[in-house]
Amino acid sequence: MQYGDLSFFQTGVAIPLFSLRSKNSIGTGDFLDLIPFGQWVRSCELNVIQLLPVNDTGFESSPYSARSAFALNPIFINLQALEGSKSFEDEILKAQESFEKEARMDYYKVASFKREMLRKIFEIRYSMISTSKKLAQWMLLNDWVRPYAAYAVLKTLNKEASWKDWDDYREPEEADIEKIWKKYKKDVLFQAWMQWEAEAQFSKAVSELSKMNVRLKGDIPILINEDSADVWFHRGYFSLADRAGAPPDMYSYSGQNWGFPTYRWDVLEQDDFAWWRKRLRQAAKFYNAYRIDHVLGFFRIWEVPQKEVTGMLGRFEPSIPLKWQDLQAAGFCRESLEYLKNPNFGKDQLWNFLGEYTEAALEKYFCNLPGTTDRYIFREEYSSEKAIVSLLEPQAFKDALLKVYWNRVFVPSSVGDDYYPFWYWYEQPVLFTLPLNEQETLRRLITENASAQEDLWKQNALKLLSVLAKETDMLVCAEDLGAVPRCVPFVLDKLDILSLRVERWCRNWDSPYSPYYEMSDYPRLSVCTSSCHDTSTLRGLWEEPDFDKNLFWGHAYQSGMAPEKLYPDHVRGILSNLLSANSLLCILPIQDFFALSNQFYSIPASEERINIPGTVGPHNWSYRIPLRVEELQNSWTLNFEIRNLVSERKNRMIWKI
Repeated sequence: MQYGDLSFFQTGVAIPLFSLRSKNSIGTGDFLDLIPFGQWVRSCELNVIQLLPVNDTGFESSPYSARSAFALNPIFINLQALEGSKSFEDEILKAQESFEKEARMDYYKVASFKREMLRKIFEIRYSMISTSKKLAQWMLLNDWVRPYAAYAVLKTLNKEASWKDWDDYREPEEADIEKIWKKYKKDVLFQAWMQWEAEAQFSKAVSELSKMNVRLKGDIPILINEDSADVWFHRGYFSLADRAGAPPDMYSYSGQNWGFPTYRWDVLEQDDFAWWRKRLRQAAKFYNAYRIDHVLGFFRIWEVPQKEVTGMLGRFEPSIPLKWQDLQAAGFCRESLEYLKNPNFGKDQLWNFLGEYTEAALEKYFCNLPGTTDRYIFREEYSSEKAIVSLLEPQAFKDALLKVYWNRVFVPSSVGDDYYPFWYWYEQPVLFTLPLNEQETLRRLITENASAQEDLWKQNALKLLSVLAKETDMLVCAEDLGAVPRCVPFVLDKLDILSLRVERWCRNWDSPYSPYYEMSDYPRLSVCTSSCHDTSTLRGLWEEPDFDKNLFWGHAYQSGMAPEKLYPDHVRGILSNLLSANSLLCILPIQDFFALSNQFYSIPASEERINIPGTVGPHNWSYRIPLRVEELQNSWTLNFEIRNLVSERKNRMIWKI
């Protein structure tokens, strides 16, 4: 769908669909809750609602752990709106009352109840559903439905185990899908029917939002779960030998390993990127705009070998390696390079890493380098992060072993003539065992190699992102956070893709005291925000012990010293400064809008957080707003404050881009 008028500065609200609460809610928000929420959004003169992904994640609570790039999550179906639900009115009401007592969403319980109830409704309407021409026609127009439904049924039959652990149908072909549909006709039809109903309800909500002139912005993750219908059925598009992640940065010393397979872009290109094109067209049914999660992955993705746990030993793909011929010409022999890739150690060197653990480690986890009696390497069964972190040893012992394992200049590579630098190559002890002239030569070669990557990444992104930008008429927005290549702004600008500016991270890190950028310096083609789903809220940020309140306070042009705690007057000043940004869109989390009113100040800021990256537990992906969306209309102070801020922004003159 087209976004529409972009002739004025626009403001929106970000909220996960599961966070909504309405008079019809059963433990979670649903598609139809977007209608009353949209009415509140419109009354506050906001323009956009931004959602997290709403794809089917089965019984996984993270919206980024989808089991399908196309299927919607049945948990968001409004049961009461389904024909046949009246027969189960008492059960639904009882569940509704029970879940309403919970401050946060219990994803597993809600998903289990809704799927059970959907099955009951399906059963009493089976004769009509099984002969529905409309459903049959819808499935013909959506060719992802049949393999998805087959996968979902097999997943249930295998007690939710990954397809890699199934006894049958691990390598499916089109004929297998037909067999599964014949053998499990009723079960696969149930899966298809849920998708049909989910799409109908989502489409209805979108239609109503459109009438209100409220735009909907979706979220399309770049990656897909390995245990998904897409990887199961379209195996050729994915590489299962590696996992995607992120390189080390200031927030994560060892980087990130997300556990998702990477793409075989060459195979996708041979098919004219058909899978991606279909994925975008599916999203365009519902969204006026969308956020590309981790857009940097279209420039280059951080690939981590499957046997590793962290992102430490990853490398960018695509990237230009150092070649054996060039290293040989610079004076290096093969033995030296292999030593830098897979070092061996003397006992004294191991002592520097392991200290008091040295003797125990030598006995259990190391063996002599072949042909020597005084040089050591890891035993093969312990030569991976996965093996080391699973040891029944004190954490300090395992941390020391990891430092030994990470001590290298080049990461392991399956291609013997290609050498990819380890992220922390410049500070590894093994580097300093080389003669000084070889150290300097390596520094020069690796630095030159790093500079040579930019054009490769630029061309790669222009090719891949052009497919996304041109396939639909949705407004394209990028999440371009992390270690950003220099070519990123050029590519996004060339393709009219909006970048992202999270205020707390928009700083000139190369200048003394790392000052914040002025709001007038934000690019016009950008989305700015105060917080995101992976950060604390604005109130939460203020409570973080290492946060420099006074620097931020001055940046926001607020007078005096920063307060120890944020109250509505303070929040108003901070948000007013943020909304003065040159960014075309400013989309704030609903929690930061709530901070404008004393009505919500009894809620601890920590309870408003959506996700804490790197952690697992019920505190993640379970936030729900503290009142029903219908009641938001009566939050007079909050609504007044939002309208005032929005009107200031909307009435500013916008020059043509």
